[in-house]
Amino acid sequence: MTKFDLKNGSAAFIMPHWSNGGSGLERQWLSKTLDTIKNQTDPNWKILIADGNSPSQEAKDYLKQLEIEFAGKLEVINMPHSDGPGHARNVAIEKAYKDGHPFIVFLDADDLADPKRVEIARKIFLANEKAGVVYSTFKVIDEHDNVVPREKLSQSIVEILESHDTAPPQGQDTWIKIATETGYTNLTSATNVLTEIAHAHLFPGEKVSEDYYTWLVYSASGAEFVYTPDTPTHYRIPQNTEGSVSRSREGGKKGFYTTKCRVDEMGFVAASTIALDRGAITADQKTKLHIKFLLKEAETMGREEQLDLAEMCHAKAKELGAETTAQLLKELDFSSRPWVK
Repeated sequence: MTKFDLKNGSAAFIMPHWSNGGSGLERQWLSKTLDTIKNQTDPNWKILIADGNSPSQEAKDYLKQLEIEFAGKLEVINMPHSDGPGHARNVAIEKAYKDGHPFIVFLDADDLADPKRVEIARKIFLANEKAGVVYSTFKVIDEHDNVVPREKLSQSIVEILESHDTAPPQGQDTWIKIATETGYTNLTSATNVLTEIAHAHLFPGEKVSEDYYTWLVYSASGAEFVYTPDTPTHYRIPQNTEGSVSRSREGGKKGFYTTKCRVDEMGFVAASTIALDRGAITADQKTKLHIKFLLKEAETMGREEQLDLAEMCHAKAKELGAETTAQLLKELDFSSRPWVK
């Protein structure tokens, strides 16, 4: 068997973990998450949990118990500190690469995997030698595992699901469509990637939108994306808070979206620079795509009623090229948006 044997090698479930022991639900959620891995139709997998020195001793003891229970199928990587989920994933990716796991299955500690997640991802990777990323859609569930109806979801989540309803981005240079048309489209817990690609392009040192940044870079570096509707993840968003953990960590909705705008643009710049160096785009195309990206970002911020951020993105676009911005606003039918001034 070669180091990265797609047919016979075990998939690596990569899971960031940090717990202060404040919620009894956290352990219940983790247990349910692990059950969905146990129930995989393809049993050739291993779980790598990267724990960021959880302050809860009870949580650490539980992880030790899990290592015993899983008898070699689960390994806890004890990190000296937590620097966000991206950092934890990077540590686990390094381990997966060293141990020769051919592909990575991202799954956060409170989300639920479809039972065919590994089986179908492996089949797609084997059938398409150009495929570097395989992703699926998702359903949002609350803290009690109930599916949350779309009308109760934030507009940024609805925007992702809308991209799955019509034409999910696929193929080569998918980053362009994600950055300029659909916005963030592949949820981390619904994304699988070849280990060599993940190892070559680690997550940035950010705690918000670090995944969006990374997907753009994966694609701009040459990885082809493949979408499958057949393995929907159950993505947990507790309904008794303002939103996801990352939103709470950033001080609520406003702080979250302020950081998101900054990191999203960093991701676009990184990806477009890689694409330019590859010869996939020209310098003129890069500028026009940057403007289109900013207008798409403004649209997303507008849907979330973050009008000051939408106006900021629009102003940046005009600085890059007022004439091109005006033309694109008409083409995209954004001219009547409240953030266009």
